[in-house]
Amino acid sequence: MKRIIILVLPLVLLFACDFIDPRPLVDQTTDKVWTHATYGEGVLTQGYAQLQPGYPLWMEYLTDNAIPQNVNENILALGGWTLEGNPIGSWNRCFNVIKYINIFLENEAEMPYRIEDVKRDSITRVHRRGEAYFLRGWYQWELLRDYGGIANDEYLGFPIVTTVLSSSDDLDLPRNSYEECVAQIVKDLDKAIELLPLHYQGEGLHTGNQNRGRGSGLAAKALKARVYLFAASPAYGDSSHEKWVRAAEAAADAINSSGGLTDLVAYGNFNDPENNDYFWIQPTHRGNYTESDNYPPTLFGSGKTNPSQNLIDAFPAVDGYPTDKSMLYDPSKPYENRDPRFEKFIFYNGDNYNGTYIATFEGGDDAPGGLKQEGTRTGYFMKKLSSRRVTLEPNNVTSDIKFYTYLHKTELYLNFAEAANEAFGPTDKSLGFSALDVMEKIRKRGNPKLAESDGYLSEQSSSKESFGNLIHNERRIELSFEGFRFWDLRRSNQDLNHTIRGVKITMSVSDNASGSDENIALNSTPYTDYVSSWETLSAVNNGDYNITSSRDAVPKYGNWNSKGLWRYVQYDLPAYLVGKESRDYIVSQSDIYWWADGGGILIPDSVYIEVIEQGEWKEVWHNWTGEKADQWNVASFNPVTTSKVRINFKSVDASCGIIEWRVWGRQAKVANYEYNYLDVEKHTFKDYMRYAPLPYRETLIMNNLKQNDGWK
Repeated sequence: MKRIIILVLPLVLLFACDFIDPRPLVDQTTDKVWTHATYGEGVLTQGYAQLQPGYPLWMEYLTDNAIPQNVNENILALGGWTLEGNPIGSWNRCFNVIKYINIFLENEAEMPYRIEDVKRDSITRVHRRGEAYFLRGWYQWELLRDYGGIANDEYLGFPIVTTVLSSSDDLDLPRNSYEECVAQIVKDLDKAIELLPLHYQGEGLHTGNQNRGRGSGLAAKALKARVYLFAASPAYGDSSHEKWVRAAEAAADAINSSGGLTDLVAYGNFNDPENNDYFWIQPTHRGNYTESDNYPPTLFGSGKTNPSQNLIDAFPAVDGYPTDKSMLYDPSKPYENRDPRFEKFIFYNGDNYNGTYIATFEGGDDAPGGLKQEGTRTGYFMKKLSSRRVTLEPNNVTSDIKFYTYLHKTELYLNFAEAANEAFGPTDKSLGFSALDVMEKIRKRGNPKLAESDGYLSEQSSSKESFGNLIHNERRIELSFEGFRFWDLRRSNQDLNHTIRGVKITMSVSDNASGSDENIALNSTPYTDYVSSWETLSAVNNGDYNITSSRDAVPKYGNWNSKGLWRYVQYDLPAYLVGKESRDYIVSQSDIYWWADGGGILIPDSVYIEVIEQGEWKEVWHNWTGEKADQWNVASFNPVTTSKVRINFKSVDASCGIIEWRVWGRQAKVANYEYNYLDVEKHTFKDYMRYAPLPYRETLIMNNLKQNDGWK
């Protein structure tokens, strides 16, 4: 090879560091390429440039987790998957990158990185070589995942190529066995583990957070655990005890290297790049494309991904039991008392997101024919991966930090739990911790109420089979919308064909004549005409009712320097959904706890309460004889329907202050929902479609390249 044409990408875009300055497309001789990292490292950069960051939501549509809003986008699952029109896999991309990495590994040994700094040059050389092995392992893994299968009763992978091939070499290469491919990937990953920093943290030049887009030793260990898990699965071989042990040991090693079996970081906004539960992430950028594609129409999104009722049913009740076994689950109120992950991952009818109600009932804004003709086909939209800091309101469009996570601790924990359960059973601790120990961490993060007691988890740990079913269900929930379900169904020999279910919700509205009153102040929005700068308006409805006297050291409202002046605090009552948003409540009582300091703040001598009626303020109660200190002052009045309540007060001698103010009432209207579950879509995969086909063109020109069985 006398000349090599390469595109040296600006690595500052990939890693937020300054190892290589940007260079244009150049035509260099081979000798010139390896004279300096400015050129030679660009060959390795192809490994990063050709990664495909982004969650493959379209692959969820090929499973029982979700369907697309547009039925025409799911032809593959409805009988349209053909050899010539196969979208699964990237054969040419992977082998092209492997070619570049092989070139790099054969030529970079003497290439200078930092001529002026011998130590930095040496460290950089070791790390880049480690990255090359890691990236080759990654692309080989992609090939094995995408094309591994059965051909003529053999479990096959891909043709292993670890040297630079020339035109004089025999290029008609056969596929290696599945296990040979596993061994080659692990060999590269072990080499990467030897050469790379375990992880990137802090501010160090070579090991700081700015390198988190690069491969690391911990990422290599996590990938190794994934590769071994797939290899132990029944779709790719004999699924022997030894293979499950191998997978469990690899996952345990990675867990120990990550800091041991620790609690998972609590769910946040799905976009914290400094979350060390993420082992390998795409370099960060800003955007709102996830929200634009998947927010419901009421949030100005396209609502493209519609989770299935099948997936909704997988979320347990809040007590950790499946909904059909829980005493807390009420089928007439199916979205109440659910595992908190349900609300974090799914937009559902009545869901309140950043102050906006989602309305998927028939005739609602998010149903078909609402704000968007398509609406939702299942009654749900995908919320997971979205940021609450993103709004798409036309006059207030915002964005937030975005990145794709290639490898993370949640998957690693689930990989260990599955492998350890198969190898040793639920409770065996021979590797330092058991499958049960790990699942406790998964379930506790998902539902903190289970931290003290998780009865269902304990019950299922009585047998390997029942515990395995629990692990698979938790894996389905935790890794939903990340592209795992398609492969998990296939590798574990589960049924590929599902009837996708949805819900049709009909609504009627009635007067709330006999409902029970509650403290509606807690969710109301407080306003005032004045509050002292050192006091806190939000204290009046923060729910801190452990009050002993006005001298309690708690946040308070005060309006110092208002002697003899009428002041007010007002509640705008919380919105609720009854076909359309309403704030009307039937209100009949107010309780308020005043405070005084004996000086500038005293108990008011005059108080009256008003409500809004037909746009006008109307008095409903007053007290002209003075309120009481160190107690709740209760004001009862005839029930009135309103959306705002205001309390007016003054002291002729000083200013006034409030610790807490409660308002008692109930919704004026109630929505009555009826849930009808129905079939939406039926998937029709053939048995041989458990394995994706090799590229049609490659099998035509390479006689030794066996196609997976069934594809013609």
